[in-house]
Amino acid sequence: MGGSAKRKIGIVTDGVANLSEDFAKEHHIEIARYSVWFPDEEEEIEDTKALYQRMRQTKKMPRTAAPSPLMFKKIYKKTLEKFDKVLVILLFKELSAAFNSATQAKNRMSSEERERIEIFDSHLAAAAEGLVVWKAQELIDQGKGLVEILEILKEFRNNVKLLGFMEDLVWLVHGGRLHEPWATPALLLQKAGIRPAIGILNGQVKTTGLKLFAKDRVPVILKELRKASRKAKIGIAITHADIPEEVLRLKQGIEGLDVELLFVSQLTPVVGAHTGPGTILVGYYFM
Repeated sequence: MGGSAKRKIGIVTDGVANLSEDFAKEHHIEIARYSVWFPDEEEEIEDTKALYQRMRQTKKMPRTAAPSPLMFKKIYKKTLEKFDKVLVILLFKELSAAFNSATQAKNRMSSEERERIEIFDSHLAAAAEGLVVWKAQELIDQGKGLVEILEILKEFRNNVKLLGFMEDLVWLVHGGRLHEPWATPALLLQKAGIRPAIGILNGQVKTTGLKLFAKDRVPVILKELRKASRKAKIGIAITHADIPEEVLRLKQGIEGLDVELLFVSQLTPVVGAHTGPGTILVGYYFM
């Protein structure tokens, strides 16, 4: 669109969505990023690859903080300069303070500005949340209005699946999310090649079961995707924490399946700080 005319709808999301930088830049999507730092340092971490290398070397657990209301307000102001309306798509509000920050920021805007901002809870996280953002942009590109987009997304979010595995459960132990008496048996099972699968259950990202013979995670993920693609074509997003070789094998493995790869991205620091280096998450839905 030429001149200074505003486009209809712009998107704001959070760093948990793990959008590829190219996709976000192409569509002028603004991202509210989390703060990530090591407890013994003041400087925040922005270099994702360096974060995972540091975690592997030191075995230290970073800390994270949700975007502040002030950050969201600044992003709203910037986006409203370019778009008539703003659609804010966030991770499940029970998982983070981001939704509350985004709501506070909206309430601090003028009444005219508030009417132009819509906040949407994806009920998801990570690659699955990213697919909701991807779908929203697709609907915007099709020329659909905000009311119709919201109705479609409410149904769409219920059909998005998430599958993934951590490289090492020790990060859940360090982060206090895996306690005794369960921690020791879980770590022993991991050594035996039995891993908990990460998925979405009742709107929350959590372990959804155990997978046998899962030391090599790629064949396990491919088996699930192959099964799903027999029902109908699926769109997928792959996010990972510094394991390009496994991602390459996964991309090669889906060739020939009824699958459309929508985007691949590095897990952002806020996600990787909790799941650890080596995590791989795949979001998918039936197209």
